[in-house]
Amino acid sequence: MFRTLARQAAQKASTTASKSSELPQAFVKLPHISPALLTQYPAKKSWPPDFKTMSPQEQLKYEKRYKRKLHHIAQRPRWNKIVQLAQLGTISFVLIYCLLFADWKDERQPFYEFREWFWNSLGFEYEAPKPVPRIQSQESQASVQGGSRPRQM
Repeated sequence: MFRTLARQAAQKASTTASKSSELPQAFVKLPHISPALLTQYPAKKSWPPDFKTMSPQEQLKYEKRYKRKLHHIAQRPRWNKIVQLAQLGTISFVLIYCLLFADWKDERQPFYEFREWFWNSLGFEYEAPKPVPRIQSQESQASVQGGSRPRQM
């Protein structure tokens, strides 16, 4: 029984080796494709075709077909969807942060009314952060107090 199994395994190995020697070199280098599949389903046309023997119309037909195949290969719907979702998430995060949380360090917050309405509608008491006083130079303080600029000599 064991001799039969060993003999059958040796025969299968020799037949696959002989089939792989019959295949073109390009197919032998493809380890993920079974040689049995390549011999069972041979290609109907060789690729790339010989353009020297073709008429200009046939060349144009093959060029269009090749461009169409490249266009389909270049389409990556999953990657495009991920990129679009990442862009949408980033833009949404920035807008929400600017509207609800960003401290503008001005005397009057630009979105104060919206923030007050939003947080009060959720049941929270909203108080605007107290503005940080600006440090003014002596010249600008004098111009505000005296109404005129100090003279330069």
